[in-house]
Amino acid sequence: MKKFIIIFVLACALSASGVAAVGKDSLLPVRIGWNTSSLDRAISAQLVEIESGYRVTCDHRKAFNRLLGLAGARTSIWNRKIRMRLYSDLAGISARLRLYPIAMKCYYNAGHPAELADPGAPGINETDLPEDSALYRWLPIVQSTPVKVQTILASFEDGKEAASYALLVQVKQPSPGKRKSFTGINNVGHMFITLIKYNKDNSVVSRSFGFYPHKSSVFSATPVHPRSPSVIKDDSGHDWDEIAGKFISYRRFRRIIETLKTYDHEGYDLNRNNCTDFGLTMARLGGVAIDDTRGRWPLGRGSNPGSAGQSMLEGKISNVDEDYADAMFVSRNNVPDRP
Repeated sequence: MKKFIIIFVLACALSASGVAAVGKDSLLPVRIGWNTSSLDRAISAQLVEIESGYRVTCDHRKAFNRLLGLAGARTSIWNRKIRMRLYSDLAGISARLRLYPIAMKCYYNAGHPAELADPGAPGINETDLPEDSALYRWLPIVQSTPVKVQTILASFEDGKEAASYALLVQVKQPSPGKRKSFTGINNVGHMFITLIKYNKDNSVVSRSFGFYPHKSSVFSATPVHPRSPSVIKDDSGHDWDEIAGKFISYRRFRRIIETLKTYDHEGYDLNRNNCTDFGLTMARLGGVAIDDTRGRWPLGRGSNPGSAGQSMLEGKISNVDEDYADAMFVSRNNVPDRP
């Protein structure tokens, strides 16, 4: 009885000294003003320190782990601005590590209160980071290899119930930050997409792929001879300069899948049906519109990665999906050149 009285008195004292019930915008059932403010300032200071260190070292893995550690500490007391900043940082660095499913989950967390369910998974943790990226600092660019459309389709037909779907559009410009159609002899850039299926058992299927010419001669898919057979390639290890992503409905996911099937029989045309045309088509099916994507080159013209990427940088990209009207995840891979 004596212990109960002491606890009751302490509770009354705390109530009189500033403990108040929290409104709908709060993440806590009870909020102690001075304590929360102090913790918010401490977390904000850690964020600034991590961001500053990353700009100097460009160490993706280290920054990811430090941000991930911060995400697991005292989450329930963060104000929404701090939450948005932390998860936005995690989304950008995850994308640079090519951990696209994690990037989209972090993007979702950045824009939604903690009490709303994370699509497809309850959160992120260390096990989400593949072991083969444990020592990455400067990520190697992996050459894209041909992949059968049926292989991509089969990976999504895993027999598991989906929780949500996401689409990302990636662009590698010939000259980053410039609206150039090409540089040098054969540097024309590339545009590709990543399609993600989040399952209700927390497993994920993620495939990155793009549309390429299947060159039968040195002049195939060039201004001299713009047409050639085509091939779909696995772009999971492809570099990029600009990226944009959003969650999509099952209906839009199916449209993308059905359209991919038709590309199994499409011919490549440098002027009319190239990698950028493929990427723009898939983006539109996912509710993403990118304007001003066309340019010129000797003997031809058409959509190209240089113009598409520059339009993304200039904000000429929009979400036209009425069902998923949230702001899109948009980032650029602006890590400084290796010293």
